[in-house]
Amino acid sequence: MREQSDIGYRLWQMLSNTCYLINKVRQKELYHRGISLRYSAILHAILRLGTNATPIEIARQSSRERHSISEQISRMEKEGLVKKIRDLKRKNLVRVELTEKGRALFQETVNRESIEFIMSELTWKEQRELWSLLVKLRRRTTEYHGIDGIRLFPPSNLEELQSLEMDYQVNL
Repeated sequence: MREQSDIGYRLWQMLSNTCYLINKVRQKELYHRGISLRYSAILHAILRLGTNATPIEIARQSSRERHSISEQISRMEKEGLVKKIRDLKRKNLVRVELTEKGRALFQETVNRESIEFIMSELTWKEQRELWSLLVKLRRRTTEYHGIDGIRLFPPSNLEELQSLEMDYQVNL
């Protein structure tokens, strides 16, 4: 039993380390375009969510703390990348939209050369297998954390992802 828990722990370390390194590579790529990884993710979420883009929904789908996302959005608003709009029907609800400056900056993130290079190490079949395994781990994690049932992005189902990506392309 000890051997199995050791390999589980080592797998977690490997996964964590690999994610960290990939994020560093992507951050470096984005840095040269004048944007951070966090800003890029938030801009992407706002475009994908469209009129449903609220700080709460962005935080929920990205598995981030609401206050962290709210702080980032406030900074982005000061920089002229996004604007917060109070919902007329629900006064306590704030929607987030991209400004033209935000859209232009997002366009700088569309090139994902580093990610494509790294992921090309895996065949299409291996990528689908990895997707399936990560879905299992994410599901177990959300169950353990007591947040199962929340719609995370990307979705577990690849076909749903493809459908969302087509909708998202319309918002670009």
